[in-house]
Amino acid sequence: MLSLLDQPPFHYLEKSGEPVELGTGQTTVQAHVNLPLINKVGPGDVQFQVAAQVQDFASDLVVKGRHVTAPLLTVKATEAGMSISGPGLIGKVPFDVTFSQDFGLTPGPAEVKGTVTLSQRAVEEFGLGLPKSMVTGEATGQVAITLPKDAPGQLRLTSDLRGITLAIPELGWRKGPGATGRLQAAVTLGSIPQVNDLQVSGAGLTAQGKVKLKADGGLDVARFSNVSLGGWLDGAVDITGRGGNRAVGLAVTSGSIDIRKFPSSHSSSGSADGSPITVKLDTLRVTDGIRLAGFAGDFTLKDGFNGAFTGRVNGKAPLRGTVVPSANGPAVRIQADDAGAVMKAAGMFSSAYGGALDMTLVPRAKSGDYDGQAKIQLLRVKYGSVMADLLSAISIIGLLDQLNGDGIVFNTAQAEFLMTPDAIDVQKGSAVGASMGVSLRGIYHSDTTALDMTGVVSPIYLLNGIGSILTRKGEGLFGFAYKLKGTADKPDVQVNPLSILTPGMFRDLFSAPPPTLEGG
Repeated sequence: MLSLLDQPPFHYLEKSGEPVELGTGQTTVQAHVNLPLINKVGPGDVQFQVAAQVQDFASDLVVKGRHVTAPLLTVKATEAGMSISGPGLIGKVPFDVTFSQDFGLTPGPAEVKGTVTLSQRAVEEFGLGLPKSMVTGEATGQVAITLPKDAPGQLRLTSDLRGITLAIPELGWRKGPGATGRLQAAVTLGSIPQVNDLQVSGAGLTAQGKVKLKADGGLDVARFSNVSLGGWLDGAVDITGRGGNRAVGLAVTSGSIDIRKFPSSHSSSGSADGSPITVKLDTLRVTDGIRLAGFAGDFTLKDGFNGAFTGRVNGKAPLRGTVVPSANGPAVRIQADDAGAVMKAAGMFSSAYGGALDMTLVPRAKSGDYDGQAKIQLLRVKYGSVMADLLSAISIIGLLDQLNGDGIVFNTAQAEFLMTPDAIDVQKGSAVGASMGVSLRGIYHSDTTALDMTGVVSPIYLLNGIGSILTRKGEGLFGFAYKLKGTADKPDVQVNPLSILTPGMFRDLFSAPPPTLEGG
């Protein structure tokens, strides 16, 4: 049938760059031809209408590089062009499309338009390069393929993604089958497809990038230059294929992460071959007032989310850390060689110097809340507003002299606290040295730097602390009770001088309990 359309003087298929062997199948044809009986018949002299049905159609040429089959197709042809339409399969992917070819004097490229069924099979067939763990179920997509002469085909695919489940477990993202979204892909077809533009959105995710495939059709790298996810991730992400059935590699190569908004339902369970995750960020936001600049880490999902990282508190003080799995998500251990610099950078305590910091943060069930413990060895406190005001209020001249000189050394400072996205509730804090001991409880609002704390200062702690077995850590048998209000840079220190007359075991009877986030 196609060979008839390619007879002289018309040569319709030859002009359009399509072979007579475009496809095979059993054809039933009805044709109406108006042919003038003249000596020289030109292309414009003949008019015809062809209607046909093709059974068991098969072609490797309609979409180059793809095997197309159909049980029953409808063919229409006139002197203006030809169309073939009906349901079938591109490879293993169902479709219902129309193939059209212009027969004009300067025919344009052939086109295929219609719908396809999106699934993991479609991802593999069209070379979209998405990892196998990302796609389950089916959705309908609209496809348009342009087939220029002597050039690779160009495919455009769009879908609202209804009915299909998409997931990136490594990032805690999932779009269920009942939710809508958007997929848009521009692909250059060929033996190795090139995904020039891939856009995916839905369930709080927007991502745009390109996909490079390997010669065997497997994923080389999907490079998304713009990714926004759930308000907690804004940056660039690479998904790298590792061959076989191995999990893909994930790299966040730039941008920012806000762990306050990280989903509590993310998967932290591991596997025998977990995904490697590399992170390099401009900023990792921890609380309203604390961020880690230059954050870099290498992690894995093998046996749960774990790994190691480095960063600088508010762009200044360096620290390092490790992450391990826990019941409510990743728990973190943070260490620093200069605890004073870390506290200064965090805006918490400006007069501390040195000291080795070791801190753990264990997530609670509520996203963004952590139970914390911190310990600092050999912390030196020099002249600063909070400590100077405190010692001036209790008129301890010797300690003030130390503060103005080399500073007061605390052999050990430690705390147990609750950290939320906008506050730190110090439930039990103390600092102990030969010259003095200090206890601390209350709230530091990291979003505003406001203070609401209470504690006890115990001078000459080396001797006074002999009776501390009857008091809290950092409190001697005798000490001065104090309150801290105001802000970290402008504290308001209030001391009760008569509290020195109250032995430690009775001190709580004459003071109000400290404020807490949980108890008001």
